[in-house]
Amino acid sequence: MGFSTEMFERKIASGSAGRSGEIPSYSPLLSPTNAWRILRKRTGGHIARSTFYRWLDSGRVYSVRMGSRIYIPWQTLQEVINRCLNGEPL
Repeated sequence: MGFSTEMFERKIASGSAGRSGEIPSYSPLLSPTNAWRILRKRTGGHIARSTFYRWLDSGRVYSVRMGSRIYIPWQTLQEVINRCLNGEPL
């Protein structure tokens, strides 16, 4: 069973954030594992799981903590993917 991002992409593309850098309230939240899998798929699989979790721990990748769980907003993941594809450091 694969993870389809088509629904999320349409929802993000149809709206816009109110202020620059603000995460919209309707931005879906992804678990770190799903976010890492999407990141690997979109960037060609060159990012190790431990590297992604280190980025989360250090705050290089924005995440939301709800209780003991961590979530990554879809828009944040899109920004990380774009930075990786452009060769920009995180």
